[in-house]
Amino acid sequence: MKVTQCTGEGQGSCKRCSDKGKWNRNWMCFLYKIEGYEGCYCSDCVKEIKAEAGVEDGTER
Repeated sequence: MKVTQCTGEGQGSCKRCSDKGKWNRNWMCFLYKIEGYEGCYCSDCVKEIKAEAGVEDGTER
């Protein structure tokens, strides 16, 4: 699972948080793209998605 930092200036929102109805606004440098997933995600959601996929932290970033 490849996780990369989002590019762009200004603020953006986490797709997963938005889908769950949670208001989440972050600077783009604090949002991440996950290979195979559409949109940008906050660090908390990246951790949850990795846990659901069975990927341990520290593997292939």
